[in-house]
Amino acid sequence: MVDKIIDETSKVVQSAIKGADDALSALRGAITNQVTGSLKNVGDMGTTVAATVGAVVRGGIKAAAEVGQDIGNVAVTTVESAIDAAGSVGESGIEVTKSAIEAAVGAADDIGTEAGESVRKALKSAASLPKDIVESAIK
Repeated sequence: MVDKIIDETSKVVQSAIKGADDALSALRGAITNQVTGSLKNVGDMGTTVAATVGAVVRGGIKAAAEVGQDIGNVAVTTVESAIDAAGSVGESGIEVTKSAIEAAVGAADDIGTEAGESVRKALKSAASLPKDIVESAIK
């Protein structure tokens, strides 16, 4: 089920940002919609909230990288949007945040070493993310 969420998110994000004037705003909206929509059905999907948020983050980063977006900015925007969206439906906490960060790093590592390093640096520099959770998730 997680793979299905990743694939669906990837398609939605690509469609949203391809023709957008402001790709990061379009990405933010797409991630928010995917998280809130997916979390409504999390019990029926046989997955956890943290795994669902992680899958959306992974799909979003994969899609944005495929259309040539700056991977560091995309990672921060995607993680922030996913965490905020989960919180808006009453799902928040360390596990959700950690899952989003780990998914961002994992997706970037899948793209390549340079992408992975760029994402790690961007996440560590993001003032909006809790430093202790970022550090423990990235290791």
